This record gives sequence, structure tokens and C-alpha cells, in this order.
Amino acid sequence: MILFDFELERPDTAADAVAMLARLRGDARLLAGGTDLVPNMRAELVRPGVLVSLAAVAPAAPETLSDGRLRVDALSRLADLERSSAVCAHAPMLAESARAVGGNQVREMGTLGGNLCQESRCLYYNQRHDYQFAAPCYKLGGERCYPFPTNKRDTCWSVHMSDVAPALVALGAELEVLGEAGPRRIPAEELFSGNGLAPIALDAAELIRAVIVPAPAPRSGWGFHKSTVRGGLEFGMAVMAVMLALADDGKTCASARVAIGAVRERPVRAPAAERLLAGAALDDARLAEAAAAAAKEVNPLPHHGFTRRYLMDNIRVHLRRTLALALDRARGARA
Repeated sequence: MILFDFELERPDTAADAVAMLARLRGDARLLAGGTDLVPNMRAELVRPGVLVSLAAVAPAAPETLSDGRLRVDALSRLADLERSSAVCAHAPMLAESARAVGGNQVREMGTLGGNLCQESRCLYYNQRHDYQFAAPCYKLGGERCYPFPTNKRDTCWSVHMSDVAPALVALGAELEVLGEAGPRRIPAEELFSGNGLAPIALDAAELIRAVIVPAPAPRSGWGFHKSTVRGGLEFGMAVMAVMLALADDGKTCASARVAIGAVRERPVRAPAAERLLAGAALDDARLAEAAAAAAKEVNPLPHHGFTRRYLMDNIRVHLRRTLALALDRARGARA
């Protein structure tokens, strides 16, 4: 039950929603599937005066563009993405990452754009503070970070938990963003600020309209893994996404993109690991070396009961397996 009053607006188009957000600047929140926003409203972590619902804006079907890229409407339901023949054929890692989100009820309601724009999470922040902890943290306007007491006021180590975001970063996807000045396009990784206090780098009157996934390179392969305690139905402890492309000889790595999610304030690339892979003839030893480098350079935040050491070991083990899977798929791909 939500115990405070708010207004609900239902614009007919995305442009109307942007205009409404601009007019109500600061007092409005965008509502898509609501699987993240509504629970936060119930816990009174956010108290918007107005919800601007996108329920009247019908999402377009995924579309393969003339240059081979895939355009996916940001209002697409996650359940529809995991079942979409176009997404499964062109960007199977996107379908796999959508399938990893929560339970079926969440995926039937949650949207692609909403999963990307979800609030970051912390064991202290994500609970009702009227019955257990009374003192607010920095993110709630308080005077202290309780999980990390030495943090300064501008440092919030809450963790961004999107399962889809690491996959889109590894795929090199772009986002179509609609705002007052019209549409603009940004790399997917630029959506995230890296600041747990305000994790999404969008203006208050902007929304994600679509995701553009580039055509896969020849001889490329992908791998995706989400580590959880129960195998699903919950936020991950670490999420790994990999794209590898092989050179013409079918042995040397031409390019590598490694993204790790659910361990920092934003999904992060692992450039040292990528450098170890690119230009090298890949074997088990090189994959293990790259996975170990990624676990170290990502420097995961301890979160939700998992220690930094445990998370590093988890990334080292599962990223090596994910890299091996991507390599197998690249070796089986046709030029």
C-alpha cells in the first residue's frame, strides 16, 4: 500500500510525456512497468507528486534496420524480448539477459528502458526506515553512510543491479534518448553516471526511446552469466557479459568487450582484460589470465552480504567460463 497522495498522468505519446516531465520538473517520475519505482514508493524512498505513465504509448516491434542493426523499443516488455525471434536471431545475448531478470511476473511487466533506468540498491537504503532504522543515509538526505561510515557526503556505494545493462555495454549498443531539444543518441555505457546518489545520467525531462544494437561482427561469439544464490528470482551478486570477435585466421582475437554488472555503482568495462584478449591467440591460460585481471580491476563493492573477496573469486571463475563459451560460439560462427 502507498500511503501518500500523488497524481497520475497518462500522455498519448512519448513527446507528450517529455513535455509533461519538463513542465513538472522535479516533482514527477516516469512510470513504465513500475517494477522498480512502485516498490520504492511503497517504502517511501521516493515520494513523487505526479506519475507520468507511459501505458498509452504502444511499443514498436523489434526492427532490423537496412544496415543490419537492430532497433528495440525501450517500452518493450522483457518477456517479449526473450521470446522475440528478431532479438533471438540478431542479439541473443539481449534475449538471454532479459530472461535473467526476476520471475516471469516481473518480466511480463518490466520494460527494457525501465530495467536500464532502475535505482541503485543498498541493504540500508532499500527498506522502510520508519520501523527499523530511523536515521536517513546520504541518499535520503541524512548525515552518514551507514554501510560505509568513512564515505564522504558525495560518495554513495549503492550498486546498480540491471541484468540487461552489461549485455548492452558488451554489445556496443546505443540508446535513442528523447528530450526537450529532440532526440539524441548515446553509447549505452554513458547512461550511467557512476554516482550512487544519482545513477542515471539523464535530464529530468528525458526518456529512453529505443536501443540500437549493432550487427554482429563476422566470427563473433557472446557469453552471459548471472550469479545468484538461488539461481534466479532475485538481484544478482555479479553479472558478466562478453563479446569476442576472431580475426580471419579463426584463432586470433580481433576484438573483445567485457562488461561486469551488479558489483559497482554502474556496469563497468574491464579494459585490462580486454587488452589481454585482443590480438592474442586465445587458449585456456589466456582466458583465465583475462578473467583474473577483470576480477581485480573491477574492484567489486561488498554488497548484500557478499564480501569483496568472494565477489572477486566469483567473477574470476565465472568470467573464465563465460569467455570460453563466447570463444566456442565465435569458432562456430561463419564469416
